[in-house]
Order: sequence, then C-alpha cells, then structure tokens
Amino acid sequence: MIFTFQIVSQESQNFRLEVALGYNHSFFDFHTIIQKSVGFESHQLASFFVSDKRWKKLVEISMLDLGINGVAYYIMQKTRLSDLLQQAGQKLLYTFDFLNDRSFLIELTGIIMEKNLNEPLVTLKQGDAPVQVLGEDVTSEEQQEFNHEEVIMDFGELDDYTEIFGEMDDF
Repeated sequence: MIFTFQIVSQESQNFRLEVALGYNHSFFDFHTIIQKSVGFESHQLASFFVSDKRWKKLVEISMLDLGINGVAYYIMQKTRLSDLLQQAGQKLLYTFDFLNDRSFLIELTGIIMEKNLNEPLVTLKQGDAPVQVLGEDVTSEEQQEFNHEEVIMDFGELDDYTEIFGEMDDF
C-alpha cells in the first residue's frame, strides 16, 4: 500500500511538494524526506499533527520522547503511517518552526492498494519553500562583521566590589 501526500505552505503560495511513502514507513521517514526535499537542516525540532478538516491539531507525533506518564503520545521513529492514517483526505500539519508556529499543510491525497514502496519518493517539487527559521537570512558579510566585533566586558571597579561586599580575605 502506498500513501501519496500533497504538501503546501501558507507563506509561499507557489510552493508544492508531492511525496509517496509505503504504509510501513514511519513518520520519521516522512520527516526526513520533507527535510531533504526543501533543504532544511535536521537539527531543528519538528512535529506532525493529525488534524481535522479545519486544520485544528488533534494528535501530535513528536521527534522526542516526551516521557509523559499515562498519556497517549506518539514518537516519529516508532509510529508507522498506517497506525494513524486510514483514508484519503486526512489532513496533517508538519510544524517545522515552533517558535513562530509555522507549518506545512499536508493532505493524504491517495492510497494505492496493490503496490508497495521501499523508499520514500518525491513525485513533484514546485516553487520555493519558506525558510526554516525566520531571521536566518543573514548575509555572509553581516555574519563576518558580527564575528569581528570586539566584545568588551565591564565588571566595574574593584572599589565598587569592596564597597558592596567588603574586603576579600587572602588565602
């Protein structure tokens, strides 16, 4: 069984990504193909959310084991697509920037029953993906200028210290 997905962004109207994954692939496999396809760095946290028709988050599939006792939660590496996805039209959010609450909108566009897929596959990539983290579009000249700035740390005068804390004992 093969799941086909369409991924779009509210920020980049011309961006569209279509991927296909096997039913036995994990959400981590899905995460990895998205990251590679749009050129994101893998060290940033991300989560999938199964959502309703109005994109309201219902169930989170996290990269990290949150260790919540007694509460049902899902981890990307341990959760298979077939565990949570059953029918075409289901919607997911892929949150790639938690600080600014930025996500891709994902729809399960089809399920092909007779076939199987060993590796995730990008079937269409169109337009420019949004940047992964806002504010990261610093030019190399600005970065070099920042790196060469001298930082001066002023801890005040020693007289101020002795006024506040008294004389120091010699050891």
